[in-house]
Amino acid sequence: MSPQPSLQLSPLNLEPVPTLIRRLRAELAADFDFARPVRVSRAPGRLDVIGGIIDYTGGLVCEATLDRAAAVALQPRDDRQLQVFSFNLLDEHQPFTLRIPLEALAANSADALRREFAEPGRKWAGYLAGCLFVLHEKGYINLLDPAVAGLNLALYSTVPLGAGVSSSAAIEVATMMALADHFSLRGNAESLDPLTLSALCQQVENRIVGAPCGIMDQVTSTAGQENALLKLLCQPHELQGTLCLPPGMRVLGINSNVRHSVGGGHYGKTRCAAFMGHTIILQLMKEFGQRSGKELAGDPMNGYLANLDADDYKSLFRPHLPARIRGLDFLERYGPTIDKATTVHPEMEYHVQAATDHHVLEARRVRQFVQFMEQAHQYAHGTREQGLLMDKAGHLMYASHESYTNNALLGAPECDLLVDLCRRNEKAGLYGAKITGGGSGGSIAVLADASEKSTAAVESIMREYEQKTGRKPEAFFGSSPGAWSVGTALLNP
Repeated sequence: MSPQPSLQLSPLNLEPVPTLIRRLRAELAADFDFARPVRVSRAPGRLDVIGGIIDYTGGLVCEATLDRAAAVALQPRDDRQLQVFSFNLLDEHQPFTLRIPLEALAANSADALRREFAEPGRKWAGYLAGCLFVLHEKGYINLLDPAVAGLNLALYSTVPLGAGVSSSAAIEVATMMALADHFSLRGNAESLDPLTLSALCQQVENRIVGAPCGIMDQVTSTAGQENALLKLLCQPHELQGTLCLPPGMRVLGINSNVRHSVGGGHYGKTRCAAFMGHTIILQLMKEFGQRSGKELAGDPMNGYLANLDADDYKSLFRPHLPARIRGLDFLERYGPTIDKATTVHPEMEYHVQAATDHHVLEARRVRQFVQFMEQAHQYAHGTREQGLLMDKAGHLMYASHESYTNNALLGAPECDLLVDLCRRNEKAGLYGAKITGGGSGGSIAVLADASEKSTAAVESIMREYEQKTGRKPEAFFGSSPGAWSVGTALLNP
């Protein structure tokens, strides 16, 4: 059994765990026996401050944790069944429970499970059951062992769905944490570490749920720190420490209430187009090498588009990229891409040049953003030097947002409106804003000072937004620690 966290960081002290426990006692007493131990875990949602979708092309991303989180309760059963519950679905008067024999879960393939959970009313269960399947598939546990008991898993989350703040990653990480401690997979040198656990959660998202996300959401939910930005180089997942916010500064989010989905067609199409750009650029590199008499060995980008110098890209490679190309024409000339999460569809047309523009230039924007933020941290709040650096960092966020819309084609008019309203309030302490994560709706991230004046400006922006769109936004002001530092806790009789 893993060591229990300190009382201060115990999930028992952090919402929504207390609410989950109360509801278990009141509403699921027939399934959860509080005369026996119950394990609880918690994982926060995340706010993508800058970087976003370049996680899957090896970029550096800067992510914050929210005070909104998913909580999971786990208790062994006396049979060999996995039963999952969702209080969120119960509240929506939808089917909220699903039962699967462990043998059936173990006997399936990832593809078969993805098809099964794609059936109406079952997708939500894939985020929880998929964690157990992946642990079995990777050899961490053996679900075919008769000594392995069944499990009850109950979920309650305050991370809004479709808001672009990683509600799915929070569920996966909270579930995987509970399972990891239940099966004693944390706490020694040969067991799971934060990045490995995050990668397993990404496997659930990609292969069981069928959403082609990168890994930044899961890593942030697992390893993020309260009131700081996590720096993650996604090659495939290298933590580069914490980016401390400059004195007197904060990041916050505003949910547009336009539903976003990573599994949507635009996200996958843009991802595929970026990898098509990578393939074409690598072929160009080989051709340039042959002309100069130097045979190219391997990939100078090491498999990641983010490693390509932005100036070299613009001068040497961008002019040769097609603005659009039909999937069939690409496949006949170049073959498949290296991306395992997407497939080039022959009948589809892809915006290769624009998608590649976003990924290569966003990688440079993030590096510059980090540089400005680190420099701003050296100055006291309110000084001219800090203000100038914050302006520079904020304008990189505005540039990122514009590229999301024009190059990645993942914008949304409602998010454009929110960002524009933030730009008009720069004198109120709002320095920058951009759409988050997979785009196409969801939330925006805002770089601001921590003053009452900026809070009032955000509240005014939300009122104006609601008047103009008829949609009710919500703000995310709070932060909380990642799941790994909080750990899990046992409720003993």
